[in-house]
Amino acid sequence: MERRDFIKMASLAGLGVVVGGLPLANDAKAEGTAYTGPLWIMIHAGGGWDPTSLCDPKGSQGMADTDPMNHYLATDIGTAGAFKYAPDPAGANQLFFEKYASRLMVINGIDTQTNSHDVGTRITWSGSLIENRPAFAALVAAHHGSTLPMGFISNGGYDVTAGVVAVTRVGDQNVIQRVAYPNTIDPIYDQNQTPFHQLDVADKIRAAREKRHEAYLAKQQLPRLQHAMSTLYTARFGQNDLKKLSQYLPPPDMLGQGLIRQVNFALAAYQAGICVSANLSIGGFDTHGNNDQQQFDRLADILQAIDYLMVEAEKRGVGDKVIVMAGSDFGRTPGYNTDDGKDHWNITSMLLMGAGIPGGKLVGKTTDRHGPVKLDPATLQESAGGIALKPGHIHRALRKLAGIDQSEVLKGAGLKEEEDLPLFA
Repeated sequence: MERRDFIKMASLAGLGVVVGGLPLANDAKAEGTAYTGPLWIMIHAGGGWDPTSLCDPKGSQGMADTDPMNHYLATDIGTAGAFKYAPDPAGANQLFFEKYASRLMVINGIDTQTNSHDVGTRITWSGSLIENRPAFAALVAAHHGSTLPMGFISNGGYDVTAGVVAVTRVGDQNVIQRVAYPNTIDPIYDQNQTPFHQLDVADKIRAAREKRHEAYLAKQQLPRLQHAMSTLYTARFGQNDLKKLSQYLPPPDMLGQGLIRQVNFALAAYQAGICVSANLSIGGFDTHGNNDQQQFDRLADILQAIDYLMVEAEKRGVGDKVIVMAGSDFGRTPGYNTDDGKDHWNITSMLLMGAGIPGGKLVGKTTDRHGPVKLDPATLQESAGGIALKPGHIHRALRKLAGIDQSEVLKGAGLKEEEDLPLFA
């Protein structure tokens, strides 16, 4: 497959082939060892979810309540372990919290300091309000798998990398298979897998390309262009890894839709040893009208996806390697507007679960009208003289949990360091 054909095919597949600036060594052409560390899954609820419809419930006091926070009654709020959950019509919250109460961590009362979609999405997933700051998923992939073909996979959400790693935007599974098997005429429908070239010829072509790459690289003196050449070469020689990905993917008719499809792709890439982190994304949370039905339906989709992820990871033998984090741009306003919807509100929540995440732990709280409550930075208990919990606190703790808090990839990232809180202690 020639360079122009590879770039064209990669574009169709959503593969982010970066043309410079990546911290790759000149020997990046070598096929690396399969990645076996934790798989970091970030689920973005696009539009601003309503935590009071999920993990930070605020119920109505009944007929006398002239400005109810929600239409459900306070007496109907459910409890599972350390958590309270909103009573939704389908019972999805109850099923999820009762099943995962001992493994789940909930962080409430997070102040995103904004009601802008772009800014809220950025600070939720990077910990910073400032533009072009790398997402945590990008940082952890850069540290643990900068030369992997799909170190950082994105299905949407905040996937800014600031040049620390290439992002792979996942498109058509069939195109991925065509990229993975460049010497096969039709890897999708041809059961005989008829090759363009015999294997010995394909090996000679590969050897010639390697020799040509080394010759071109030796002539190039600019580090940026050396990095760009190594990036392209790494992508070409990641084809064997992409073959492994195809082997772990379910058949197209069993891949699922929406978040389930995204989960299956991320797990397959991880099992192939080529993925460190993945963004999963679902929209429909900007509920300025008809808040309750839309929020409960979309939240149920996220809970179902998390449940599917944990169950499927166990089936595949990697249940102890998965870490999942779900969040959104921000929260929704206390009470309803005239369209029975809720508008933008800066206070939100996050759900976390998996390897290294303390199960059954609730951190943070909000007032009756969903305002922030300050916490003692040592005990994480309510304290009038404490601090407001921000996404930056969570990201500092995440970087420490991932073992990248002293990593070279953080240099120049421009990330403001909030206080060091014992969130995952």
